[in-house]
Amino acid sequence: MSGFKFIQKIKELFNIASPNADANKKQIIKELLKKLKLRRISLKQELKNETDLIKREAIHDSIKIIKKQIKKGKEIMDA
Repeated sequence: MSGFKFIQKIKELFNIASPNADANKKQIIKELLKKLKLRRISLKQELKNETDLIKREAIHDSIKIIKKQIKKGKEIMDA
């Protein structure tokens, strides 16, 4: 067991949480949402320029997945 996992396990056992844990998690989620939105924009541009049908379908599927992830991230932020 690594040192980090050991410390996390001890914190779980004694219910010790840092006071900024929620704020830290929300900040991380906010950064991830920002990256996902930027990736979605770049995929949309790539989709416009792509001529191969198979690649277009793959890009479209990726956009759908990212859209779901963004929606789930927003739900977590609101909770």
